[in-house]
Amino acid sequence: MQNKNFNIIFENDDVIVINKEPEIFVLNNEEIKNKAIADILKNNLKQDVFPITSLDYEASGIVVFAKTKKAYDFISEQFKKEEVKKIYYVLVNGIMDNTEGEIDKNLLVNEQTTSVNDRGIKSVTKYKVLEQFKSFAFLEVYPLTTRKNQIRAHFWSIGNTLAIDKIYGSEEPILLSNLKRRYKGITKEKPLLKRLPMHLYQIELLLPGNKEKNIFVAEIPDDIQLTLKQLRKYNKRG
Repeated sequence: MQNKNFNIIFENDDVIVINKEPEIFVLNNEEIKNKAIADILKNNLKQDVFPITSLDYEASGIVVFAKTKKAYDFISEQFKKEEVKKIYYVLVNGIMDNTEGEIDKNLLVNEQTTSVNDRGIKSVTKYKVLEQFKSFAFLEVYPLTTRKNQIRAHFWSIGNTLAIDKIYGSEEPILLSNLKRRYKGITKEKPLLKRLPMHLYQIELLLPGNKEKNIFVAEIPDDIQLTLKQLRKYNKRG
């Protein structure tokens, strides 16, 4: 199955695992009929698919769909028991106080927002700083719980919002002209990065009929790779 908005990492009779490009919906809504990934898969496979994981419209990376209700229930139970391991790559604003750490703050989740609140549900996010720049930090993130907007809310709570985040921070894109001194580029500059810099890089889970967990990986997309390249060149920390 060929599609410009995603590619298939793995497929068998139970699941289909894809690498989603940014700025495409995983699930359908009234405004985008037959354009969400769930619809595209259903139309191409000629069968229902059951989304087990999802990602924000602007985010990229791994999304898992079940092909049967039995497979959906089997894998969903692992999420309920918090047995699924996920690794995200994110770019955040500012300098991190620690090279690695854990954010353990309750989150209150409703249809509109996710906020840090003592009355919320226990939520834990671990992280490791892979690269520290002058104005940004590139992190490897391991959420130990699964809450809506957990990573975004947690890093907002410690003062390191994701570099582009219209809910918790700024919508302003990352431009080369903001990084490079004496920039002499074209008048209408194309952003290095203009979307939420969050990528689900790896997921580890057990598939039906298997005795050992499968590990699926989705390589970092070009826009984040390009941004990192320019940050290493023009935003290097002294």
